[in-house]
Amino acid sequence: MFSQETNISTLLEAFEQRARLYPSAVPHCVQLGSKDATFKVVVGSAIHGNETGSIPAVISMIDDLSEDNGSLNAQYFFFLGNPDAIRAGTRFVERDLNRCFDLKDNTSLEGKRSLELAKILEKADLFVDYHQTNQPCTFPFFTFAYHEESYCWAAHMNAAEHFVTRDMKIAFSSEGMCGDEWVRRNGKPAVTLELGKAGLSHHAYRTTLSSLQRIIGFVETELDHKRSPRPITPPADLDLKCFEVAAKLPWPGDDAALRPGLENFQEVVQGEELGVVRPGEKLLAPVSGFLMFPKYPKRDAQGRPVEAQGGDILQIVRPLSQHPRTLWG
Repeated sequence: MFSQETNISTLLEAFEQRARLYPSAVPHCVQLGSKDATFKVVVGSAIHGNETGSIPAVISMIDDLSEDNGSLNAQYFFFLGNPDAIRAGTRFVERDLNRCFDLKDNTSLEGKRSLELAKILEKADLFVDYHQTNQPCTFPFFTFAYHEESYCWAAHMNAAEHFVTRDMKIAFSSEGMCGDEWVRRNGKPAVTLELGKAGLSHHAYRTTLSSLQRIIGFVETELDHKRSPRPITPPADLDLKCFEVAAKLPWPGDDAALRPGLENFQEVVQGEELGVVRPGEKLLAPVSGFLMFPKYPKRDAQGRPVEAQGGDILQIVRPLSQHPRTLWG
């Protein structure tokens, strides 16, 4: 379901056609498999509307599964997180959907959507959430709070070697709760995979499809053998390379700007100039490590951000001194 001619409008219509054929109780969601299934897998795409790279592979997976829909052992839900933002080509319309899973906002477009998606996520025995970064990254990586069963699923997916993690007691953002956090809070595994730079690409398609094939193949095989699907703890030589956030640099103000071309997992050293806080004041790396989520907002003719900015202008991560299982398991 991917070619160089693929466009977002075509993908949206293709997905919605399948959602009409295999509807769920929630809009913009495909439901496959038996309602009596004891194991339910939920797959999320485009919770941020500009992060569309997983959609072609999801459509391919839906088509493959639909051929055996009557004999599937598990139940599968595939949702598009924020279709309005997808159509607008933006991260969100009114509020970041992936900060809305406190389920307190029923006024914004994204707040209402989070309430809909919660009806699916509360069913999940496994949630896999596909994301992308706004700036380039040379390889995909996992990012979620450490949770043993979630870690085992991530390692089993064989989709990335790097894992940015934290203690489950630490929220990802002060702006609100992410969908994967909400699922883990309810005691179920949830994995977030960053596929690389936002948008459609062969790499995002291949990574998404191969990871879904591994997950679904494993789930169906285990259920065939009357076993509860849960990957084993990976041996040491297959463990992920684990990182933690060493520094967060809050957005300093609208005069701030990063130097051009910073990328995810780019190595920096303490004291390195990363940009400016304001004219005449440099923004310096407070620690050595690897950059994460550098922010380059759209700006007007006067150089001011077009949209109000919050959160961090960037983060710096570094390798963990011990396995997160030892630290927080």
